[in-house]
Amino acid sequence: MRETVLTLLALAAGGLSSLLIVAATTRGGLASMQVLFWAIGLPGMLLVFAIGGYAHFAEYPRLANRIAVGVLGGIALTAALEVVRSAGVHLGYLSDDEPTMFGAMITGADHMAAPTLASYTLGIVYHFFNGISFALVYSIVFGRTRWWGPVAFSVFVVWVGMMLLPPMAPMLGAFGTGKYASAWNPYVADTLLAHIAMGLALAAVMHGLARDRGLLLAPRTLPGVHHPPAHAHPST
Repeated sequence: MRETVLTLLALAAGGLSSLLIVAATTRGGLASMQVLFWAIGLPGMLLVFAIGGYAHFAEYPRLANRIAVGVLGGIALTAALEVVRSAGVHLGYLSDDEPTMFGAMITGADHMAAPTLASYTLGIVYHFFNGISFALVYSIVFGRTRWWGPVAFSVFVVWVGMMLLPPMAPMLGAFGTGKYASAWNPYVADTLLAHIAMGLALAAVMHGLARDRGLLLAPRTLPGVHHPPAHAHPST
């Protein structure tokens, strides 16, 4: 029971990070990114790290593995995403890089202002928090899967969400149609490739480190306790 509660708490605390940017940029804004990052984003991610440490030392190996895979997978997928996205920024397909945009929002700076060391650092931190958030959700919900699972998640959940939700959709239109004449355009192509790279990076980490499958809601089997098969009958 305790493992289940900790699992759901880690899922909620980690998963919220990727939703903060949507909440802050929805029309009317639920709250500023400054408030959401310091009140929810940073404490939530610190809580995830604390749960992971507790799970390791309290001998909840399944949960400890899921969180470790989520953190390492999030770092890997963010790095892979940025390699492709950065190329798009330099080629002019994307107007700005995400750490700059995130940093300006967290510090309350004008989006046209040059980034400072503090704002860019905070932008990078939140960018990696987002990556960890996506990887953690996948790791906890699905566990070890085939290689195409993280790719499908990255494309059909993360990328499609980015195309249809704030902050990108209000600025560029759904799938960039507010800026370009068709739904297949340089912005769509670059971000799609970036999210495929992101999915492949997560798949590599999952393949190397994830130990089991499925959501961690079933009770764990304690060492030395063996349950008889379902078809077994008690001896008379």
